[in-house]
Parts: sequence; structure tokens; C-alpha cells
Amino acid sequence: MEMLAIYFALADNLRNIRKKASKRRKRLVIIAVRSDSKSTVEQLRGACQIRDTTMRRIFFAITNLIAKVRQILIVFSHLKRSYNTAGLLLDQRKMNEEKWKTMEDFNMLHPVMSPVL
Repeated sequence: MEMLAIYFALADNLRNIRKKASKRRKRLVIIAVRSDSKSTVEQLRGACQIRDTTMRRIFFAITNLIAKVRQILIVFSHLKRSYNTAGLLLDQRKMNEEKWKTMEDFNMLHPVMSPVL
């Protein structure tokens, strides 16, 4: 799903990318895309083949997006998970949500008895 996230990031920012490219008429616009999924980066670079048909369709959608803008170079690079602060924050948030859900489930199964007045 990393590749799908990259597709949406590029698709959502296509208008901004075109503006940057049009302002720099003769210059090359370089966009750095970093991912903590090494296999996704290798697939997008063309270093290894994509076997899954859905992933292959997403890959071709990405290449079609890139082809729509001239004078653009997209550099895909791998980022170690330990350096991916956004990913770490999302993982912590997910763990906290799961912890709270577990506590809510426990409280529903074992409600605290309130004293009868």
C-alpha cells in the first residue's frame, strides 16, 4: 500500500508540481520521494519487477502522472524505519488507540458496580 500512498501524494500535488515546473521553464524540477518500504522504492526505480497485478497498475498510474509534467525528475529513496518520524508517530497513535479500545472493551465486559443508594 506504500505505492498507493505515493500515487495519491503525487496526484494530490500534481497542480503544485506543474506550477513549479512552469515557473522554472528551462530548469529541471527535482522531487524527492522517500519511503521506508525498500521493496516499493526498488520497484519504482525499476530495480526489481512487480509481480502483483494491482501493484503493477498503480506503478503504471504513477508513471502516467510523471509523464504529464515535463522537466521533472522524481527521485525515489529508501528511508530507514527508525528515521521515519511520521511513521513512528502513526505507530504510537495506533498503539494508543488499540490500548484505549481494549480498556473500553474490558470495562464493557466488567462494569464497575455503583453503590445503591
